[in-house]
Amino acid sequence: MADNPSSTIQLLTQRVSHASLGFPGPSQNELDTIIRAGMRAPDHAMQRPWHFVIVEGERRGALGVVLNESLKLRGVTDEAQLNKALKAPLRAPVIIAVLLKFKDHPKVERNEQIGSAAAATYAMSLAANALGFGSMWRTGLYATDPHVISALGGGDKDEVIGFLYLGTREGPSKLTPTLDPEDYIAHF
Repeated sequence: MADNPSSTIQLLTQRVSHASLGFPGPSQNELDTIIRAGMRAPDHAMQRPWHFVIVEGERRGALGVVLNESLKLRGVTDEAQLNKALKAPLRAPVIIAVLLKFKDHPKVERNEQIGSAAAATYAMSLAANALGFGSMWRTGLYATDPHVISALGGGDKDEVIGFLYLGTREGPSKLTPTLDPEDYIAHF
């Protein structure tokens, strides 16, 4: 149980993505805490269908090369797009690529395993925010690209659930509208 339930509720109800992320990023101890939060995600039959690939330092540039290669393999020749791919991982000091490591199981379908990996990604985002960092969950074409998945250590049945960018917030947070729960609920 949280020491301060109201701060937990505030974290949950006021969380926003933050696109501008600078240095410093989470320390190794903070990353361990963030990963531990992800590992508490709901997980039917204890499949642990997630794998976390931490990308930081010069390895961010190496990931940019992989993203660039991914575009080239798809026939992209536009230099602006190719350069954007090279620079994309440099937008934050730390990226956690969350892979779905799909496991065949008679009772746990793929969609349940995707849900677990997505819940792990969200839990890590919340943990990063609780530690004072900003986060941005990105996906896009790279998430299902076999070249990218393979470079991150995934196999044929795997996919990237998200690239979780982490760092110190710079500039204003993303503005999101306040929604009325009544617009999204029904009673059975």
